[in-house]
Amino acid sequence: MRLGSLDLDNRYILAPMLNVTTAPYRRFCRKFYNVGLVSVPMLYTKRIEKSPISIEKDLIKIEEERPISVQLIGSDPEALKTTIDYLESYKYDVLDLNAGCPSKRAIKAKEGGYLMKDFKNLRQLIQTAVKHSTKPISLKIRTGYDKPFDIEEMARLINDSGINFLIIHARMVKSNFSEGTLDLETVKKLKERLAIPLVGNGDIVSAKSAKYFIDYTQVDALMIGRESMGNPQIFNQLHEYFTQGNEITSKRNIDLIKEYIKIYEEKVDEFLRGISHPLGNDEIKFIELKRNAIWLMRDIENSKIIRHQLNKAKSIQHIKTILAHV
Repeated sequence: MRLGSLDLDNRYILAPMLNVTTAPYRRFCRKFYNVGLVSVPMLYTKRIEKSPISIEKDLIKIEEERPISVQLIGSDPEALKTTIDYLESYKYDVLDLNAGCPSKRAIKAKEGGYLMKDFKNLRQLIQTAVKHSTKPISLKIRTGYDKPFDIEEMARLINDSGINFLIIHARMVKSNFSEGTLDLETVKKLKERLAIPLVGNGDIVSAKSAKYFIDYTQVDALMIGRESMGNPQIFNQLHEYFTQGNEITSKRNIDLIKEYIKIYEEKVDEFLRGISHPLGNDEIKFIELKRNAIWLMRDIENSKIIRHQLNKAKSIQHIKTILAHV
């Protein structure tokens, strides 16, 4: 699979998700399928400009996970340039600009999704990235801010930008992640006018929904985020469906979830091997196991009770004790 100048093993991408797609999580997903591209959760350019050392914990061992993308969010071209200069010492494969985050923090700071109504600054940020980065550039957008963007204007902006590929979440910023708000029509029309590859994102929860997304919009690749939380097999399920025609459904039961958590612990240990994490190795392991055990337990019988117990866990041993009794 080729995205601009980037060669990938397949057309599947793990979306960057804040406080989710950490190094252990990315390794965990790739245990079940060699996802074509993974990403570090978005990093704030203003924070990096003020204190570069603050993000070192997010970039530990990223050279072991290539191909990997680093996503940046910000509104100041100078802060972006400073960040790019700082990142040049790291070995990664794509610099991704976030122009779609719908959080209140992003909108207030006039970054992320706010850029869907500020094309002037969006152009400046893209120009800065293309000029100063030695890595391929991608851009993640939404279909508009509170109404669909002008297709022709967006297509011109992208085609003239010099970026390698575009990622689009098929919702407007104001729609956040609400059900029933997917806008594949805008994605389809934009794809028809683009001169670079387009990656589709949004509500890809099964092989059939992935096929519908591709068939309707003709996107070149798929990015999946939230569905991987609790279903690390999603990428393998898509691969089996598109290559073999096999529709694999997750037969989720407590024994399978316990096996997943065991594998996750192995991936945490693998990541922590040979390093002293700034937050403490034991603390990182506890945080990772706790939140992922909670996600993995979704839709399991008595999951509400189990997740409530896990949420109150105070140690790794406490987590294991809870799991041993379910």
